[in-house]
Amino acid sequence: MTPTTCECPDLEELFTELEVGEGPALEHAKGCPLCTAIIEEHRLLEKDLYRMADPLPPPDLVHKVMARVAAEPPPLRSELWTGVSILAVSILAGLGVLLSNDAALSGAGTGLARFLVDGKAFLEALLSGARALWNTAAAPVAGVLAFLLFTSLFGIKRLAGDGPTPSEA
Repeated sequence: MTPTTCECPDLEELFTELEVGEGPALEHAKGCPLCTAIIEEHRLLEKDLYRMADPLPPPDLVHKVMARVAAEPPPLRSELWTGVSILAVSILAGLGVLLSNDAALSGAGTGLARFLVDGKAFLEALLSGARALWNTAAAPVAGVLAFLLFTSLFGIKRLAGDGPTPSEA
């Protein structure tokens, strides 16, 4: 057949039969050079698309990475020095800003003086309220405080996980 005299099938039908592997449109494509060229172009495009796709990581990648991390933890001393250096730089930067600005320095001084004067009255009021609460509802207050303490401790233990015992470390 020549391309001018043949009735070529719809491309969607051709590609559907190509996926299935049989059908009248696929039989037609074997004899039609135009349809054969379209199928070949489709095959090359599909091959290029598969080549572009990133391969999936192996299923045990996370386990291997976590095993290596667990096997080589960073030394505690380096983490401690890193944290201390970050804290020191932050404090020095804050003090530098405070000391370089007169308005900030006078505001900080006034705020500190106000805190000390008002803090004493606030502390006395807080203690008076705590005494009154304890005298009227000691058992519920103790229960709520114990509940908060234990849930916090169990939450921290759960977050920390089961680490090595002191004898293993």
